[in-house]
Amino acid sequence: MLINIIGESIEDIEHFGSTSIEGIKAKPVLDILVGVNRMEDFNKFDRSLMKAEGYYHLPGVKLQGKQVFAKFSDLETLTKTHILHVVEFKGKWWNEHLTFRHYLNSHPLAAKEYEELKNKLASQYPADESAYTEGKYQFVQDIVKRANDEGVQKQNESLF
Repeated sequence: MLINIIGESIEDIEHFGSTSIEGIKAKPVLDILVGVNRMEDFNKFDRSLMKAEGYYHLPGVKLQGKQVFAKFSDLETLTKTHILHVVEFKGKWWNEHLTFRHYLNSHPLAAKEYEELKNKLASQYPADESAYTEGKYQFVQDIVKRANDEGVQKQNESLF
């Protein structure tokens, strides 16, 4: 269980990302949202146990208010199987990610638009993960705004 690997300094764990959206195709990578009270709490994670389980901190991923760990099936090709997004529990990142997931799961046409955008970006940037992610940014922001305007609330699907 993930909490046994990370430690007890977390508030909640949620499945999000494309694999959590019903009815769309997704890469076989599991995105996991890990909520901590304060970002400093990620320093309490048992890094040696995480590494023993195949999770590595990615300090090169520079996002304000987020720390990222990845689990790899192959370290030579850097093939990721899981990505842990450590964010402040109920903070901006937490709320936006869960609102996006909930909106797409309750709006299948928007989910299909997202799937099409991801396919287009994957073709356009096959070896540039950063450009691929940046290409999704505005769509995600538009969906979060639409969800907030419509009063769509996120639903928790805790893995905890």
